Amino acid sequence: MRRALSIGLAAFLTASPAMAQVVIGGDNDAARHEQRAQQDRMQAHQDSNEAHRDAAVGNYGAAAREQREAHQESRDSHRQQHDAARDANGVPLYGH
Repeated sequence: MRRALSIGLAAFLTASPAMAQVVIGGDNDAARHEQRAQQDRMQAHQDSNEAHRDAAVGNYGAAAREQREAHQESRDSHRQQHDAARDANGVPLYGH
């Protein structure tokens, strides 16, 4: 009886597709994204300061442009921060 169960289990495992889980990602990508996020935050801060300086001297067109750039850099920073968090945790991929 045990032999029949063992043979049946072996046959089932042989016939069924193998599902392996592989985790891709790691500290290297997370660190790269975190560094990029910090650079984007610094650039956003610089753009915002430039916008304030432009507005203070009445150059409102340049101030608006700098403010748009600051917002874009801030969005980029958040995206990089999200990517860093994702890479730090790894991304599970399922395959055969």
